[in-house]
Amino acid sequence: MCLCTSENSTAFLRFCAIGRAKCWKFAMSESWHAVCIRSAETTTNTENRQEQPMQELAVLASRVMTKQREFTAVADNVANVNTQGFRKLEMEFRETVSRPRSFATASYVEDRALHVSQVQGGLEKTGNQLDMAINGEGFFGIDVDGTRQYTRRGQFLVNADGTLVTPEGHGVLDTAGQPIQVPIGAAEIKLGEDGTLSTADGGQFAQVGVFTFSADDLPKLERAGNTAFVPMLGAAALPMENARLKQGVLESSNVNAVQEMVNMQNVSRAYESSIRMMKSLEDLESRAIRNLTPQ
Repeated sequence: MCLCTSENSTAFLRFCAIGRAKCWKFAMSESWHAVCIRSAETTTNTENRQEQPMQELAVLASRVMTKQREFTAVADNVANVNTQGFRKLEMEFRETVSRPRSFATASYVEDRALHVSQVQGGLEKTGNQLDMAINGEGFFGIDVDGTRQYTRRGQFLVNADGTLVTPEGHGVLDTAGQPIQVPIGAAEIKLGEDGTLSTADGGQFAQVGVFTFSADDLPKLERAGNTAFVPMLGAAALPMENARLKQGVLESSNVNAVQEMVNMQNVSRAYESSIRMMKSLEDLESRAIRNLTPQ
């Protein structure tokens, strides 16, 4: 029995190649779309032809998994739209072509990697003298339990020991990589554009460290929490020359809330569409097997 019908013609064309029926000529119309023949020749490559639906399912499965990971990244961006110093995640895609047999080619979409966007967020005034923002490239260095991490969030305070720290209590590093100590009793602190810290009487006591990474090393930064990064795979931090800092401001998240909401809707639709296509393909395969199985 030929499976060719006017319903779901494209899908049925594929399944006409399973078993003993083979579509060799077709012309679209409302009532029919193909002329099918039976011959011994069409049974010689049954094993290969039966792999086609499995390839299509594999392609759809790869798309579903890719969209799941993309949705997770977009959701993380949306959740941090108001997080100071947050850098959004962006996915890089690539096409992978597979040729399991000489008769067919399967093209898959893979999410190659997650990248952190290096686009600077807006600068918001806070009026807090210990709030700082880097205007341009670079990261603040912080000491997290003996491990150096890097962040764009410049929300700092002075702890009971006189150390300049993050809200989580991690020491802020100077240009030499050491925690910055604020003089006891310093009520007013001034920040120079080059990162120099001084008291009201003009006495300089430290310079805030600003660090950068080469273009090859930037992708090797692994997120640690929402706003900090840890260099991996030998990535090396370099002292930032000519860094420009601003006092009394914080860098906002670089997430565009409207755009990310649109992205979330698009990814969700693509995911649901792929699930429906997988279900339809599985149903068609089951029908084809039933119809082609000798009764």
